[in-house]
Amino acid sequence: MRNLLLFIFSAFTAIALKAQTPSIEALRTCAAEKGIPPKEYIFKLFEKSDIVVLGERDHRDTVQYDLIHDILADPRFAEQIGYVYTEVGSYNMNDDVNRLLQGSYPTEAAFMDSLYAYYRKTENFYPIWEKYNRVKFLKGIYEINRTSPRKIRLGLTDCEFSWDEIRTVEDYKDFWKSPGLNNRDSLMATHISEMYARQTPLNGKRKALVITNQPHAINDSFILKKSNTVYGAQGWWMKKIFGEERVKIVVLNWFDYDLFDGSNFPMTGGGNWDAAFELLECRPFAIDLKNTPYGETAYNGHVGGTTTKSKNKCWQDVADGLIYYAPLYDHVAAWGIEGLITKEFEPEIKRRLTIFFQARQPGAEIPMEAAIEEYNVFHAHPAAIKSKEEVKEIIQEVLEKNIRQ
Repeated sequence: MRNLLLFIFSAFTAIALKAQTPSIEALRTCAAEKGIPPKEYIFKLFEKSDIVVLGERDHRDTVQYDLIHDILADPRFAEQIGYVYTEVGSYNMNDDVNRLLQGSYPTEAAFMDSLYAYYRKTENFYPIWEKYNRVKFLKGIYEINRTSPRKIRLGLTDCEFSWDEIRTVEDYKDFWKSPGLNNRDSLMATHISEMYARQTPLNGKRKALVITNQPHAINDSFILKKSNTVYGAQGWWMKKIFGEERVKIVVLNWFDYDLFDGSNFPMTGGGNWDAAFELLECRPFAIDLKNTPYGETAYNGHVGGTTTKSKNKCWQDVADGLIYYAPLYDHVAAWGIEGLITKEFEPEIKRRLTIFFQARQPGAEIPMEAAIEEYNVFHAHPAAIKSKEEVKEIIQEVLEKNIRQ
């Protein structure tokens, strides 16, 4: 009986410890002592592992792509790794995108014309992907390839899709019911494994960087009760396919989006993560999560492309590393690509929008002009929902509360 009580006490103690929020000072000290520059951290991971999965924050955030471009532009990437895979992009468009990125163009304007022509085909199953950072990303790879003796190859991993094959609302509805779309995480991992097997080894090894949204990147899974099967996030599947140590999952700082209700602003660790970063003068850093105050912080997020929440997990359970790059108040959500919707392209985008809205909201009024304006005019807003000043004020309140305690 005594042993049973001891076991129960130990179990509750473990849960309680797991749920604790590390202090600001513990987080600051950890980052100051163990943190290294993010780009160097990524290349350090590649020394021992073959695949690094980078958990992207808000799809619209363009600031994170400054870091991604910095990694790709480093000569070590083309020489030692050479392959980058993204969640964004239909698998059937791989030949198109690599012809674009490895092609030769007489002028930058000629490349941009080709880029926009490619982009109008749309890389996924929405009428068009309006996130500005995608154009920034594609143009960045082209610029690297233009001057590099070794070319970076891009792999698109999402479901196969083409608007040329969608002629009716029923066609689109059928696609949304398809097994591939409803098992995107495992499908994206499978597509990567197929392309990875065809990679040309560099220095005798195959390596790759994978960029996918944070809910897909994590190492977590759950049982689907109806079918009694496992649904795993993309990161979980990749570790199963390639091996635990060959794949390292690294997440970028964000906020606990799963707790967001439209008005509140749930910062990670009750704001302590961001308060500690402020004390570090917002110098970017990267660390391993295991056995650190960051790793022991409760994780709040979805498992892959589902509405199922990850339960009773800490950050070190779902990821191997953390990159803190730019404070929350400097994250920028940018969308709209000027000049993308030309007069010649208008009939096609209107056709797609009509099918899209009729399939998803039958009978609803289609906001045609507003949608086109979203696609064709550049917009930039704080990715953290609240204004820069409001977020700074919230972080300051967390710091002041810590002083009072």
